[in-house]
Amino acid sequence: MPSRGILSCIVGNALLRAGNSATGALMGYLLANMAREDPAIGPAVVGVMHGVFYAAELSGAPWFGALSDRRGPRPFMIAGPLFGAVAIQLIGWPRSIPLMAVGRVVEGLSTASSVPSTLSYLTSATAEDPVVRTRTMAWYEMATVAGIAAGYVIAGILWEALRSGAFLAVTAVYGASVAAFLSTRGGAPTRQAARQAGALSQVLTQPRLLRFAPAWLAINTVVGTWFAHAAFILTGPVLFGQQLAGSLTSDEVSLALGLVGGAFIVGICLWGMFAGHLRRTSVMLMALPGAYSVCLALLALNHLQDADAGRAQLFMGTLLIAVAVASGFTPAALSYLADLSEDAPHLRGATMGLYSVLLGLGQLLGGVIGAPFAQLGGVDGLIALTALLTSAATITVLVLRRSEPIPLAT
Repeated sequence: MPSRGILSCIVGNALLRAGNSATGALMGYLLANMAREDPAIGPAVVGVMHGVFYAAELSGAPWFGALSDRRGPRPFMIAGPLFGAVAIQLIGWPRSIPLMAVGRVVEGLSTASSVPSTLSYLTSATAEDPVVRTRTMAWYEMATVAGIAAGYVIAGILWEALRSGAFLAVTAVYGASVAAFLSTRGGAPTRQAARQAGALSQVLTQPRLLRFAPAWLAINTVVGTWFAHAAFILTGPVLFGQQLAGSLTSDEVSLALGLVGGAFIVGICLWGMFAGHLRRTSVMLMALPGAYSVCLALLALNHLQDADAGRAQLFMGTLLIAVAVASGFTPAALSYLADLSEDAPHLRGATMGLYSVLLGLGQLLGGVIGAPFAQLGGVDGLIALTALLTSAATITVLVLRRSEPIPLAT
């Protein structure tokens, strides 16, 4: 069982992610409602609102991470949900697009503040045991996915019941996250960190980190591609020869995403039970074939020529198993990043801040790069881009493994 501090961090992170995803979903419902009265509110406005969130997270995470090295992670973990509680009021109540944009910036700062400091705390708490570190990072990833999924569910229920009052209700989720982070102890700054200047530049010039970053960015771009385009492609215009394009309702998309999210969580849980005894790069290489299998299963489903329920179920089952296999990449990559932070323990927060940077950048790139693939190829286009990005990640990990013959975890 994890220690009280580790458990509090993981629970606090899950609640923060739930609050963030609920806020984003509620914003979408509110904008759709406002669009009935103001035709100027459309997809471009929605895109800007999502973009400013990731821009704030991208720019803020390294700096908050460096500050947590100098002052300790606990204050910045607590600041995250406090930012979120302020943000949701700006987004939900004024019904003003400029104030909503300000709220999204503040919400981006919530993850920019809390995520690097939380990961810094977890990295420090597991420094002596690589097996515990792997399991802890697996729990962190499971909590992140579960929190995001729960936020979407909560948002739908609260919006139907309370409309604008749902924004105030979600504030309680952020309050619970504050309470969880308040129960952590330790994580004091070091003297070296307090005197450290140019922390961010030192982190960004670490050779091992620069070799690892492209693989993590490629996988995050895959996730960003599907998050940005799947709902529109699956529920939008029908494409000749593609069974999935335009064939699903929003409820069916939600069910499919729920199944995929569940398979991802189960996979991380299983990987976390034994991956701590393996090299990080070994786990990543074992997980990447799962991503290729996801592509093959989706391609088979997209070109199923008849209404054969048995074959459809077979391909869907294969897809879920492949997702579970591929899920091992994320805790292994996060554990690898934590291992890299040991090269400069006084810069843990700044190093772990790159988790948010690469995650946010991947989300942005997925939306941008995925657009022409989705436009030209529909579901097949997204599958092709997924395969290309997975290949880029595979090459990067192979090069990384050859450059580091000594295992990071035994």
